[in-house]
Amino acid sequence: MVPLIAGVAAYIIAGILSLSFSRLKFWFSLIGWSGGLSGLVSGTLLYGNSGAMVSNLGRWGVLGVEIKLDETTLLFVALVVLLNFFTLTYLRGEKDGTFYCLYNFFLAASYSVAFSNDLFNLYVTIELMSLISILLIGYERKPYQIYAGIKYLLISSLAMSLYLIGLGFVYSAGGYLGIRELIGTLEGTRSLGLSVGFGLMLTGLAVKGGVFLFSMWLPDAYSYSGTVVSVLLAGVGTKAGLIGILRITSLAGWSDLLLGLGAMTGIIGGTFAVAGRRPKRILAFSSVSQVGYILLGIGTGTPAGLIAASLHIFFHGLFKGLLFLSVGHAGIGSEDIYSDKFGPVPAVSKAGILVGSLSIMAIPPFSGYFSKSLLLEGAGYGWARWAIFATGFVTVIYFLKLIKVLLFRAPTGRSGVRKYSLLAFAVTVALSTGGAWFFVGKGRIMSLLSTYHLTVSLLLVLLGGLALPGLWRWLVELESPSFPFALDNALVSIFTGFLFVAALLFLM
Repeated sequence: MVPLIAGVAAYIIAGILSLSFSRLKFWFSLIGWSGGLSGLVSGTLLYGNSGAMVSNLGRWGVLGVEIKLDETTLLFVALVVLLNFFTLTYLRGEKDGTFYCLYNFFLAASYSVAFSNDLFNLYVTIELMSLISILLIGYERKPYQIYAGIKYLLISSLAMSLYLIGLGFVYSAGGYLGIRELIGTLEGTRSLGLSVGFGLMLTGLAVKGGVFLFSMWLPDAYSYSGTVVSVLLAGVGTKAGLIGILRITSLAGWSDLLLGLGAMTGIIGGTFAVAGRRPKRILAFSSVSQVGYILLGIGTGTPAGLIAASLHIFFHGLFKGLLFLSVGHAGIGSEDIYSDKFGPVPAVSKAGILVGSLSIMAIPPFSGYFSKSLLLEGAGYGWARWAIFATGFVTVIYFLKLIKVLLFRAPTGRSGVRKYSLLAFAVTVALSTGGAWFFVGKGRIMSLLSTYHLTVSLLLVLLGGLALPGLWRWLVELESPSFPFALDNALVSIFTGFLFVAALLFLM
């Protein structure tokens, strides 16, 4: 398929040339981005003419690698291309050729994940992303970064080993690796081996996707990485695991399980963010919380819920990337927000923080409003709706806390040389609602601007604003706990989560 080959080949070539001719690394990377953009454009045209399609690479028929072009594919590819452009212009050629090689290879693997509709190809591409992520996390060779990278290495290796074992169980039962073929062969099949297989696969993808109880590597990796690496991990890295869950959810009865995991992830991740004291740590826990929305969307199993999940993957990747870049540009990621000596924040960083915060709090007309409103429609009137409300409330609390300190208390400093790249990123995030117009349709988007959805969104902000002054003295004394994220506890939580998932899958 031309879109896949154009993007992946361009990024691989850009990575090799950046390593071989380091002085021209920026321009080679720009050529890689151009290839990714051309793949996105050709894929969009193909989708517009023919709709969603599934095909196999090569002449092997059903034995070949199965790839899929649909809304999820295009949204994730668009996310990769946009983050690539803004991180590339932000870097301005500062890193060495080795970094740019890893950077482009990471984007090539991300591009491949978007098209994957094959159980083994998902494993290969996600594992490749993980290996490159480990090198990027510890690239600056600071001790705490190396520790975060090693922790991710151990947890990630365990996770994908579990996924691969589970894949063996599923392949034994279904006889295929392509999801399209497996849907037919596994229909009506139920066995202990299949439940264990799906449980192992879901566990592996949950570790990658930032699901609470499984992804205890995430806060340290996000907090300790360099600015651009944090943007890539938060914007694209964890989304690969969620893409995997979205792809294979049609093979198993995961709806109730994903709804439960989504509610737990959204509320507990948000609670940890409320207790956080350092901007990058708060944003890391916020990423966990926002994964809850995506799981809730997938768990509904409704068309509105599924497209809301894909849209939120796209929107969250953009505005969380903007937030990490804004905080990194200001150099305040590790400062205590309750400190009296909190450093100055450049004006352009304040603009990025404002746009990102309004988006993630779902304030219209910013992008988060539309994906979350569509998610509410997909959730119907069950208990999942209340989980969405609760997650939205804690989201408002910790972002109003950040806004209070970073925008109003912190003095305004000079913007620096990267201000135009960051400002362009903020404008793009503010206008990213156009993605919803394309995939959902003008009529559906306009219907989300209803009295009900507007009232829900603004009411959550109002309640959060009223609650924050009363909570402030209590928040100043809080510190998010570190013991759940220690390596030994993280490994135990993965096995606990697997037993929980496998048992529920078998009982359901």
